[in-house]
Amino acid sequence: MRCLTPIEAEALVRPAGFHIAVKPEWRRVALVLDANIASRQSRVGGRPTPDVTRLARFAEALNRWLPSSRHRLLWIDHWSSDVPSVYETFMAARAGLGETRSISEAPGHYFDSYFWSERDQTTISAEQARETGLLVGLMCLLMVDSWDGWLVADSSERVEFWEGNLFLYSGDKAKLADADLLLNEFDCSRALE
Repeated sequence: MRCLTPIEAEALVRPAGFHIAVKPEWRRVALVLDANIASRQSRVGGRPTPDVTRLARFAEALNRWLPSSRHRLLWIDHWSSDVPSVYETFMAARAGLGETRSISEAPGHYFDSYFWSERDQTTISAEQARETGLLVGLMCLLMVDSWDGWLVADSSERVEFWEGNLFLYSGDKAKLADADLLLNEFDCSRALE
């Protein structure tokens, strides 16, 4: 994983139809999908699993729901220190990888392309296991403190985290049905659409 500034992130996500928008009125730097692409998509929404013992498995399932063999960008739009231990742990994970900038300076968390849908620990490399663990851990922290952000692989499907809710977007009805099954499997209450 490496942390990215808005400028660095935009260079990577622009080919997929995203751009970075400064929203000073909301005090955030937002990741925005092109309106033409977004208008062809629907979403399935819910809350994270209420069973904290299943939160990591839930985060893994969200990651596997996205297209495999593509990079991942975990983008943080808004964070808080309402649960100080969450913020400190998130920052410690970044610092452990050598990141010295604040989240506002580098809100993107870029993960290389892996065969993300593979679950067999004897098949994946130690590097992929480490990167998956880090991505899942950061996603769990984000959900615990209700931060806002995105997990994207490309513009075809994406996961939005928003005020304690999450939304899975796709233009493919079969992928939306899979999203619905995923939320049901983890007993997620449904968000208002």
